[in-house]
Parts: sequence; C-alpha cells; structure tokens
Amino acid sequence: MLLYLASLPAQAPIPVQRTGSTFVLDGQISPGEWDHINPLDVVMQVPDFGNVPTEKTEIRLAYDDNYIYLSGQLLDSAADKIMYNSKKRDALTGSTDWFGLVIDSYNDKENALAFFTTPTGLRLDASVINDATGREPVNISWNNFWTSKVSRDSLGWYVEIQIPFTSLQYQPIDGNVVMGITTWRYIARKAEVAMFPPIRPEFGDWSAWKPSFAREFSFEGVGVKKPFYIIPYALGGYGYSNELNDAETAYEEDKGHVAELGLDVKYGISNNWTLDLSYNTDFAQVEVDDQQVNLTRFSLFFPEKRLFFQERSGIFSFNLGFRDQLFYSRRIGIDEDGVPIPIYGGARLVGRTNDWDIGVINMTTEAFDTLNTENFTVLRTRRNVINDNSTVGFLVTNRTDFSGQYNTSYGLDATIRTFGDDFLSLRFAQTFDDEYDNDALSLDPTFYTISYVRRNEKGFSYGSRYARSGRTFDPEMGFLTRENFERLFLRFRYLWFPGEQSPVFRHGPRVSTSHFWSNESGLRESGNFEGAYEVGFKKGWGIRVEYQKRFERLTEEFDLSDDVIVPIGAYNFDVIDFRMNTPSTIPYVLFGSFSHGGFFDGKKTSVGLNPTLNISSSLEMGIDYQYDHITFDSRNDTYTSHITRIRALIMLSTKLSFSSFVQYSSSAKKFLGNFRLRYNPSEGNDFFIVLNSDRNFDLEREVPHVPETSLQSILLKYTYTFSL
Repeated sequence: MLLYLASLPAQAPIPVQRTGSTFVLDGQISPGEWDHINPLDVVMQVPDFGNVPTEKTEIRLAYDDNYIYLSGQLLDSAADKIMYNSKKRDALTGSTDWFGLVIDSYNDKENALAFFTTPTGLRLDASVINDATGREPVNISWNNFWTSKVSRDSLGWYVEIQIPFTSLQYQPIDGNVVMGITTWRYIARKAEVAMFPPIRPEFGDWSAWKPSFAREFSFEGVGVKKPFYIIPYALGGYGYSNELNDAETAYEEDKGHVAELGLDVKYGISNNWTLDLSYNTDFAQVEVDDQQVNLTRFSLFFPEKRLFFQERSGIFSFNLGFRDQLFYSRRIGIDEDGVPIPIYGGARLVGRTNDWDIGVINMTTEAFDTLNTENFTVLRTRRNVINDNSTVGFLVTNRTDFSGQYNTSYGLDATIRTFGDDFLSLRFAQTFDDEYDNDALSLDPTFYTISYVRRNEKGFSYGSRYARSGRTFDPEMGFLTRENFERLFLRFRYLWFPGEQSPVFRHGPRVSTSHFWSNESGLRESGNFEGAYEVGFKKGWGIRVEYQKRFERLTEEFDLSDDVIVPIGAYNFDVIDFRMNTPSTIPYVLFGSFSHGGFFDGKKTSVGLNPTLNISSSLEMGIDYQYDHITFDSRNDTYTSHITRIRALIMLSTKLSFSSFVQYSSSAKKFLGNFRLRYNPSEGNDFFIVLNSDRNFDLEREVPHVPETSLQSILLKYTYTFSL
C-alpha cells in the first residue's frame, strides 16, 4: 500500500501583517484603522460551495508583539433581519449569526482552538480535537483569556477580536511562528457560511472546523510568552442528604456546612509548555449530568465538562472504538454513581516539542465512603510521522490506593493517512491489576483493534473495524462498554451533493453491520444490520429513515426494573426508526424521533421530542422528552418510562445569567433540579450561586420508605484570576 505523503499541494505560509499601532478595541472598524491591512479572499462554503457570498464580507487579520487581531465588516442588505438569539457564554446555536476564527496554533493539522462571537457580543471559545472528526470533536467547555467587541448599525454588524499570544501555545522556528487559521462568517437566516480558506462541505457537519484544511499563516518575530495565572477560589454552602444505612433498615439524614478554599495555578514554562497546578480542586459550577434511560446492558457515557481537564485534552484521547477510551478523565474525582469525590490536588503538564505532543496528569483523591486515598497518573506521548495527518503514540495510566491495590494500563496507537482521504488506525493495549496473573504474553489482558475509513462523505465512503478484548483487560481509568469480546464492524455510504440548482444539500443511503462474539463461548452475543436513507435540505430541514435487524443473546437475566425482567435466551427482532429536524436557522427548533419494533421477546415504541425556543436574546427555553413503552405479551409484562428535561436560561447581559435545569424520570421516580446564577464581569472573575435539589415520589415503593428528598444543597463560589 502506498502512503500518502502530502495532504495538499505545498503552499507557502501567508505572512500576517504586523501593525505598529494599537487598535481601539470597540467593534467600530473606524475609518483608517484597518485600511492598511489587506482583506482575505472570502468565498461561500454552504449552501453552494465556491460562490460569491450573498452579503459583503471583509475579514482582516493582523498582529503585534502581544496579540492577534481579527476584524469583520459584516454588511447585510437586510440588517433588520440579522439574527441574534442568545447572550449566553459558549451558546453554540444555529439560530444566531456568528463570526470568528479557528487557530491550529501548533500547526499540527489535528488540534485547534476556536474564538467566535455574535451580534449580542457573547463569546464562544472551544477546543477542536481529532481533526474535527468522530463524536463530539468540538468541546465548548474549554475557556481562555481573550476579548471581542461588536457593534451594529443599519448596514450590518462589525467585530474586533483580540487574542493574546499568552492564550495560545506555539513553536517558534528561527524566530518565525506558523499557525493554521480558518476564519468564517455564518448568516443564520440563510444557513450560509462565508469563509477563508475555502473548505469543501463534504467532510461532514464540522468541515469548517477542520485544522487539516486551515491555511498556514506566518508571524515573524513573535517572542516567548509565558502566561502566569494564580486563581484562588472560595466556596461556602449548606446541604443535607438522606442515605440508606448499612443495615438497609432506615434512611439517615446527614447535614453539614461547606467552607473551603482552593487554588489553581497556570504557568507557561515556555510558549509551548503549560503547567497547571491545583490544590483542593473543586468542580462546584459543573451542571448536573442529564438523566438517561438505560435500555441496554451496558454502562452510560457522560462527557467531561470540568475545566481542569480541558487544556489540550485531545492529545490524551486513545480511542478503542465507539465511545470506549483507554483514559476517561471522569474516573478521577467522580464515583460510579456520579457522586464527586474530594480531590487533594494535582498537576497537569501539556506541550509540544518539534513533532512530539506530551501530556502528564497526576492527581490524588481523598478517602471517600468505601474508597481509600487514591493516586491517578497519566502519561501521553504522540508524534507526527510520514505526513501531516499521520501520528503514532503511547499512553500509560496508573491507579493505586497505596495499599497494594493497583490498576495499570498502557497502549500504543497509530493513525496513518494512506492516500486521499483514507485513514488506517491501529491500537494495542494491555492492563495489569493486582487481582490477576498479569501475563504480558497472554491475550487475556490484551486489547487490539484495526480500522480503515474514508473521511470524505461525497460519493462512496466506507468504514471498517475489527477489535478483540481479552478476559482480564480492564482499564479502570478508562471507559469500556463490553469485556472479553471480538467485534467486526462494516459501513458503506453513498452521498450525492446535487449542487446549486437543487433545494437538497445532500442525500443518500447508508448500510452498516456490527457483530460481537464472546471469547469465552465463541458464540455471537450481539448483531445488528442497519439500512438508512437520509436527506438534508439547504434550508436546514433533515430527514432520516432507518431499518434495523438485530440479534441479542442474554447469558444472564436483564433487569429493566424490579418487576420487568428479560430472561436468558437468544433473540432476533426488527426495528423501524424515523428522525427529523426543523432548520436550526429559525428561533424555534424541533428535533423529533419515532421508532417501533421488536425488543428482545417484546415490542417497543419510542418517541423523542426536543423543541428549543429562542424567545429573545435574553430568554431561551428547551424541552427534551423521551418516551419508551415496552410490552412482553408472553409474560404480560409492561415497562413504561418518561424522561423530561426542561431548560430555561435568562440572560440579563453577556455577563449575568440565570439558568435552571429540571429533570423528571419516571423510572427513577425522581425530580432533579439544578439552578445556577453566574456573574462573569471579566474572564477569570466568576461568581456562582448553585442550588441542587431532588424530590422523590411514590415514597412507599420500597421498604423502608423512600424519603421525600435525597439531596439538597446551596453553594456560593467566587473565583478571581491574578495575571502576573
């Protein structure tokens, strides 16, 4: 197989114009202020790639000793129709206009940082991993220090963005820094993106975010910048909980006050190495995880939202397939039930030297409940090989309680761009645990996988994966859905992009099949064949119809509830699934789904409705509703579940907001509520009031009777950042 040695024809980096004068950052684009900076050649990406944008757009990029500057003169022939439906920090929504840039500051073609704003002046910053491919490649939980100003008039809206070099990590070579940059404007009412450089939309919904297609820009004479931030916090509050005693004879109330001080330090050892230190680490401002109905036999996956783990988080990724990971940061400081575990503190070091990415994490948690004090260590190294889009790497994790219990894992991975848009991925990992024999020459503690995929979605695309996980492979600092299995996955897809004259943006069929076998018995455990057809319209409508033929083998009973149990056996069943969405370019957005068919030896009907109402730029409401109804006629059993989530966000300004998140689960027979007031007068200066509460119902369903509430707490937290 020939290896693809260059991702694109070589182009010399574009020199960014250095400015000797300081811009007045007011969002005004005053006459003469930006005229000496050449505008970029902007073209339309969607809905019709390569066309001239329908609205005049001038984008300029400049820098000085301390900052990168970006300006946008975003004229609009119908300025009264410009959409701006939110003021919330990091509100990534399609129903508001956007402007900003994506910076691959290391020019590694895989990771990037994004800085965007809207006509209301809200700021969104995010990190991009894995070249904007896979599940959730853009992480809006990452935050940093930067400034943006906007203004509006009868002709359009205007933006000035200022990004400190201290907020970026980069590598100077002979006094020159090369970064990959993509900048674009999104016009919501037209679902139109005008951008530089042009990136074809056939690489998926995140095409405009892909670092591998960013244009290289050079910055001459950028000196070494060493950020140094000291971030103390104070936390106070009161709470109580009701928990079942050890004898399970009664619920006992535990009340207590909280008064804590903690400290985080961010220090730039150099412009390409950052050290984070944390003492008495706290995550009080994190929102409550969504309630999920688990109608599978496997664990649920929740994304990481905690800020300490966000800095260049992509380099710690070691994917084992689907959501499985060799390192899953939520194993640190959160128990299996989602309850926070106190953390003494720790350190995190990330950086890049030449073609090498390196990351280290070390954290220690306090003794909690039945857990001893534990230490968690992660080391990750990775480097570019062969071409800009190929990497090899190594990851090792270790978890120990200092009392003889330990779990250690290591893994080797490689992702190779073979030719065109085809990628070959290889993973090999092993785990060693105090409970097992730990024979490194055995397949028992071993996992390996090979996959081959085409990332371009236009025309014929494909994906394949084979994986095997051994009997004792158990990464306790990772996330693994199944154990002791072999898996084969195949996917084939064909998408048409009809072009400018059609109202359809893309459409086409998709077929896939996935099978799992037990290493122990050699029998197939699960099998799934899917055939689907999807249509996406330029106005934003989307429709997908899917047929599934499924097989499941249960070697032990599967409990849906205390009263509804699926018995041991082998099951074949069929499912029809329909999904649709209205355009996200309007203030009122709806995602809907309906499925009906078999479920083991029964029948299941599911309905999902997710409307979002952007009532104004100061008020947003959303409802997520999931209904599942399962019947087993042969046993006269019925299982019904309702999950309802109601979100309300009041945004008095871009600095002051109030959010509420109420969840109802009929299967858990519980309401959960999270209410949060945030005042953010400046970056790094935050005041939170957080109220968490729940309410149980059907209290007599168990003996002893369930208390009316299991948890009530109110917390106040203030954080201030000192920049040195």
